[in-house]
Amino acid sequence: MVAIQVPTGAAPVAAVEFLKRNGIPYDSWPVPERLEPLQDKTGLTDDEKAEVLAAYRSRLEAENKERGYVMADIVVLEPATPGLEEMLAKFDRCHYHDDDEVRYIFSGEGVFGFEPEGREPFSVKVSAGDYIIVPKGTDHWFTLTDTRQVKAIRLFKDIKGWEPHYREV
Repeated sequence: MVAIQVPTGAAPVAAVEFLKRNGIPYDSWPVPERLEPLQDKTGLTDDEKAEVLAAYRSRLEAENKERGYVMADIVVLEPATPGLEEMLAKFDRCHYHDDDEVRYIFSGEGVFGFEPEGREPFSVKVSAGDYIIVPKGTDHWFTLTDTRQVKAIRLFKDIKGWEPHYREV
């Protein structure tokens, strides 16, 4: 399996081109300095989540306009999250969705794995500043790294489209 590390803020052209060739949109959005204290905080209050979303409003509105997303929220996963392992078990095996899976990683890190039909599987480690779109119908999986922590903005066209459909590969 090919492993691609996309460093925050200065992704190597080769990694971004690899993702593009494989149909995976990627971008890097810097974390505003004023939000940095929230990155290492355990959990986020509703007001703090609203502050993070507000900081990215112009980028999110552009994505909504270009791609048709209608809703954004923030997911916070950390060791203290109730049912974390059960939640991750739903997504750490190959599946696809009827909607795009969109993540802007605000804090922490995770790994998306891709299982393209007829091609070598590959994985991408994402961390703070990474914006990635797993297009609908794309065979993939997701898990957290050993840090077991991620804070991410999610964008939706329809929340019902996020039901995982499992495939055996």
